[in-house]
Amino acid sequence: MSGFEVPTPILNKPFEEPQEYWFIREGESPERRQGRRPSVIYPPSDTPVAWTIDEQILRPSEEFSPGYEMVLVNLIRERLGSWRKDGYPGVTRVTKELIEWWRRDGRKTPLFFAQLEGAEAVIFLREARQDYLQGVNIPLDEPNETQKEQGAKAFLRYALKMATGSGKTTVMGMLAAWSILNKVNNRSDARFSDVVLIVCPNITIKNRLRELDPDEGEASLYRTRDLVPPHLMPQFTQGKVLVTNWHVLQLQGVGDAKVMKVGVAKPRQETIYIGKKTTTAHGYRYLTLQDYQRQVATGMITVRNEHTDNDGNLDIAVWHGLREDNQPPFEDRQIPEEPPERPQSWPTLPPAGAAPDVSPEQTDYRPNV
Repeated sequence: MSGFEVPTPILNKPFEEPQEYWFIREGESPERRQGRRPSVIYPPSDTPVAWTIDEQILRPSEEFSPGYEMVLVNLIRERLGSWRKDGYPGVTRVTKELIEWWRRDGRKTPLFFAQLEGAEAVIFLREARQDYLQGVNIPLDEPNETQKEQGAKAFLRYALKMATGSGKTTVMGMLAAWSILNKVNNRSDARFSDVVLIVCPNITIKNRLRELDPDEGEASLYRTRDLVPPHLMPQFTQGKVLVTNWHVLQLQGVGDAKVMKVGVAKPRQETIYIGKKTTTAHGYRYLTLQDYQRQVATGMITVRNEHTDNDGNLDIAVWHGLREDNQPPFEDRQIPEEPPERPQSWPTLPPAGAAPDVSPEQTDYRPNV
């Protein structure tokens, strides 16, 4: 076993706050430690920009050298834990009901701790009682000089860093529900909005995020992931969740007497394979039959052709979607052509009184009789 290998890589459960971690340092044996690993970040080796060191936000780590301790993140974790333990002081009645709904026992699909902490972190920064927020100062995102000349102003940005597969879309839905339901219940509260804008990196992702639209009803993520109680759905649909592509926010330039359009989407034909779970792997897209039928019913995909296997079960579907020119499509396999229909053959009987024509070989052995 090498110096960076450990006998038990997985120490924690996904539904609970981490209780242990491996402390690994070059040249030393891995050490199993109690508690949660502090938030640390390592700069890319090829970064041309030096990081700004601030004792309140980011500072060099002694234990995790050459990494940097994320001071503000660790402070928020600590205060968030105390706030959670004390019963979320300062939150609205709507927020308390949502948190209790997300954390209740007996959920069919429990939420990951990372999902709960991600949503609760934003709620904490907006709603926690002020004594919990003392010393928690989120810096504004300042524009550069060129952007200032163009009229850009500083704004407050909250970022949630979550690993691949940890359920980021679900957290988007949790925060959308939190903001919209609070605004609908108290229109005068400026901390909330009943309109949520989700900006996607490309149109393929945009199509997949249509489940964040409350108008999808029972097919929306808010019901399939059990994020909004059924009795609050009528109020929730009073809000709007707008899902768009980032290209619509990019400036449209004019040069050489031509209008330069960016982010133009064109129809693309892609293939879906019906599988045991909904996923993408090795360039192929798989949907369970249930998810496929739901997306067809809600208009998320437009089917052009379906292919069934020899038993009549659906296994491949061709659909039309939108994709930008610079986005590679999923690799489509060739759909086999339908076999030509063979004429039906029926057994024939010899005329009455006539012996059937049987070869000598079949006299002693006739497997079909």
